[in-house]
Amino acid sequence: MSGAVDHLAMAKQYPSEAFKFLEREDPFDACEKIWAAVKHATTALAMRILGEVVPPRGVSWRSFVKETFLKAGLSEEEASKWASYFIDVRSRIHGDCFYGLMYEEEEHRSLMEKAREYIDFVDKILKKLEC
Repeated sequence: MSGAVDHLAMAKQYPSEAFKFLEREDPFDACEKIWAAVKHATTALAMRILGEVVPPRGVSWRSFVKETFLKAGLSEEEASKWASYFIDVRSRIHGDCFYGLMYEEEEHRSLMEKAREYIDFVDKILKKLEC
């Protein structure tokens, strides 16, 4: 399980780095740190729950992340909510902001701030699985 632990450790460090970039008025690198945090947290959970870190051929990322949360014991609704968050971060933070160079405080800040909640939630699930 050390691989999952390493991914989670990286996920936990990136949000504070992201907000330092925002303080320096560099939203693009801030967004990439948030994407990295969410991606590493998701990798840690999928590695632990499914034994996989990417979806099998033909399976969407949304379905893969949702299945991970379902197998972790979440309801259909909650698993869908967190899978949607992952997709939003990938599309709007990683894609639109980092690659598209379009940062809008109103559009992106709340997604960035929610990353800590996502990481803490994944950490809680992983700790529960250790028992």
